[in-house]
Amino acid sequence: MRRNVKARDGSLLGRLLMLLAVTGALALAPVAGAQEAPRAYRLRLQGVINEAFARVVQNRMQRAIDEGVEIFILELDTPGGTVDASIELGDFIFRQDDLRVIAYVNPQAYSGGTMVALAAHEIYIDAATGRMGNVAPVGPGGEILGEKQQTVIRTTMNTYARRRGYPEALVRAMVTKETVVYRTETADDPRPTYMTEDQLNAMSEEERAGIVERRLVVSAGELLSMDSTAAVEFGFAREAVRSPQHLYEVLELESAEVQRLYLTGSERVLTVLDTFSPLLIIAGILLLYIELTNPGFGLPGLAGLGCFVAFFVIKVSLNYAHMLEILLFVAGVTLLLIEVLFTPDFGIAGIAGVGLVFISLVLAFQQFGIPQSPGEFRVFQQNLLLVTGSLAVSVAGIAVLMRFLPTMPLFRRIVHQATLATASASEGLERRNPGLAEMVGRVGVAQTALRPAGRAEFGDRTLDVVTEGDFVDRGASVRIRAIHGSRVVVEPYREV
Repeated sequence: MRRNVKARDGSLLGRLLMLLAVTGALALAPVAGAQEAPRAYRLRLQGVINEAFARVVQNRMQRAIDEGVEIFILELDTPGGTVDASIELGDFIFRQDDLRVIAYVNPQAYSGGTMVALAAHEIYIDAATGRMGNVAPVGPGGEILGEKQQTVIRTTMNTYARRRGYPEALVRAMVTKETVVYRTETADDPRPTYMTEDQLNAMSEEERAGIVERRLVVSAGELLSMDSTAAVEFGFAREAVRSPQHLYEVLELESAEVQRLYLTGSERVLTVLDTFSPLLIIAGILLLYIELTNPGFGLPGLAGLGCFVAFFVIKVSLNYAHMLEILLFVAGVTLLLIEVLFTPDFGIAGIAGVGLVFISLVLAFQQFGIPQSPGEFRVFQQNLLLVTGSLAVSVAGIAVLMRFLPTMPLFRRIVHQATLATASASEGLERRNPGLAEMVGRVGVAQTALRPAGRAEFGDRTLDVVTEGDFVDRGASVRIRAIHGSRVVVEPYREV
């Protein structure tokens, strides 16, 4: 009887062990499959190409290289981007020998997008709506920039074109609208050749006599833009495809072999905010000015600090800013606060503070310190202009605020709410400083320069005071205009 029980127990135990083995194999199968890298990654680059986008794409491509992926499909839907970011991303793609990069224009890759596409190993374009070309650099007002900027782009694109086998004459026509391009064929070689008008004029009579067909394809005064038909005809796109699935078939890929990559939420926010980095600088300066020239510490101050925190978070995430830039900025702001609040005249501390802030902001826009190459020097010059322009706009904004802010109804309501919110603080201040509330209207003398904060003497009492934006020299007469919380607001006073 016991033997039968043991037999049944052994049989049951065996079945349990077999069930566990099968379950474990099924559970481990997806894990093992997940560890195998796909043959191809596909990432969609949608929007303006900026430093953040360039960095994200480079990181994804490096991941593909590290995982041994064969093909990286970069799907482009972009109107263009900054010259530096487009060249940075294009150069990174152009240097890849261990990863086959496919540019898939769907539906558009204008300007910087075309630069990136030319750097890829192959270009495919959407048959129905694909468009590319028009790479002339434009200024803030939409005007086409001159030869100094165009030559940088042409040189970069010609480097890509020579290695990838694209017509350099047509590449030039994308950048410089004065370029005239002809399509020619000779009796010896029926394959079409694209030549600029200058190249044709430089040919000998014998060479020109060998041309059996010549057709104008780009006229003077126009920039070359191409639809899918032209892109294939001119030799830029390998093929016009109807859909991503059609592209997979052309590349001899199964859908299961292609893994889609997506930008994370933080990366999407980062790419948007990086475009507005100069505006963060301007907004931060203006908001902090409003805070310093008005009583209490409230929303403008928090918002101003938030702008600069956001600026450095963006730049640190992109590996542009590091601890050095942050320390320089903090040191500069500290020196400026010391200059404004505790010294009678603008001197060494203020100058040093402005210099440190300026240097920190310039360095935060680039990945190098001192420029070592012509390309780095060009980026450095652009960053100098960018930061200088941001500070100039900030100064202009401060001038406007000094003139109009105190009279704006919205500002008056904000100040009124701040006054109500600090009423309890005022009561405590009154207990500590008896008779202070009755001093509104009293006239005294500024003991320090008020820019806009400082100290002033009213009879036998010396108080910390602040103006509403006016700068007051030391020794000038001031009158107490209002008491807000712990701040005494004064205004210049002139006897009539």
